[in-house]
Amino acid sequence: MLIYVLDARNPNGTRTRSLEEHLKKNCPNKHLVFVLNKCDLVPTSVTQKWVKYLQNYAPTLAFQASITNSFGKGSVIQLLKQFDMLHKEKKSISVGFIGYPNVGKSSVINTLMKKACCKVAPIPGETKVWQYITLTKRIYLIDCPGIVYDQNESDTDKVLKGVVRAEKIPDPESYIQPILDKVDKKHITDIFGILSWVDAEDFIGQVAEKTGKLKKGGEPDINNVCKSIIFDWQRGNIPFFSKPPSAEEREAELEAKKEKPVVGGQTTILAEPIRMVAAEDPAKEEAEAADK
Repeated sequence: MLIYVLDARNPNGTRTRSLEEHLKKNCPNKHLVFVLNKCDLVPTSVTQKWVKYLQNYAPTLAFQASITNSFGKGSVIQLLKQFDMLHKEKKSISVGFIGYPNVGKSSVINTLMKKACCKVAPIPGETKVWQYITLTKRIYLIDCPGIVYDQNESDTDKVLKGVVRAEKIPDPESYIQPILDKVDKKHITDIFGILSWVDAEDFIGQVAEKTGKLKKGGEPDINNVCKSIIFDWQRGNIPFFSKPPSAEEREAELEAKKEKPVVGGQTTILAEPIRMVAAEDPAKEEAEAADK
């Protein structure tokens, strides 16, 4: 079983379609599930729309990774246990966690385990080797390094998706304008205290003055200022989210690929198909647990 962790701020941007196609054609016995992580960084209505959209491709669960204040943990564990029951003939069940760098794969595992089993950091590339974690006597979780991104992506896409660490970017000033284009002006003003700017160069200069990042002679330290802005972006300190495709866009996409959508967002990999939802009712979960 594979759990594909996506960033709720940019779900389609953190998908690798070529990998999904490979699994569908060459690994039909591998069951794929999307986990929409970092849903606390986007409005609830947006998360619900993305869950509904992604269910056309695979079972999808909304998630907030946190050891103390998580969301979606019960649904993921229930899914794993049902999958385990369906494959009682197997000695054990291995669940691989895949996804782009910096989407929170290790954080999701730590949340399920209720402790820090995997090393995490708000930067890409922290997980360098496979790690095996025992969830139950039969279920093993595998934390994997970030998967290779699509070859057709531009350098800007890679930086804004958090694939490249901010401190390793050779020309960080090139990526400030794309960030400004994606973020509401109100958020920029609230975060940096800058009311207006002409272009990215003007914005960088004002940030340098406000933060005191200046070189000798009062010149702005462009390199450090830009890397700081990109770092804030990658950590989620700058609010941003992409809107899910409209119904018309979805139909056009299906027509172009001649795909058959999953009916009602259901999955048949379980003994009894379950409908994935974006929200949970803790009281209802407790009542169901008591009945069992």
